[in-house]
Amino acid sequence: MQVLKKEPGDRLNFFPYYEDLLKRRLKTKTIRLGDESWKYKKGQVLNLTCGWNESQSLALGRVMITGVWVAPISSLKDSDLDGESPDCLTTKAVPYVLSAIYRQIVSPKDTITMLQWAFVD
Repeated sequence: MQVLKKEPGDRLNFFPYYEDLLKRRLKTKTIRLGDESWKYKKGQVLNLTCGWNESQSLALGRVMITGVWVAPISSLKDSDLDGESPDCLTTKAVPYVLSAIYRQIVSPKDTITMLQWAFVD
């Protein structure tokens, strides 16, 4: 695997515990806390990376963003989570999963950005 040097806005990085799902192309959606619609745009091609530290992440391939949605967690339906990881397949799980990832308390009132992508290589 190639290690990529960090360049702002050129990657979609995940923690290592998602590596297997990403390599097997089972994860095609992610939720990011807050409004990140300024950072991700439909049609944008990004390096898909995995690592605890973005500056030393492993390259897993390239993806094209096929959807970007910003909404409060409370407006999500379980069907919106198709393509997410197994730990985040119900709307009730979303605040808990995001709280663990972001190391802060997340509530259904918080805004999220949902990204969907397709693998391009």
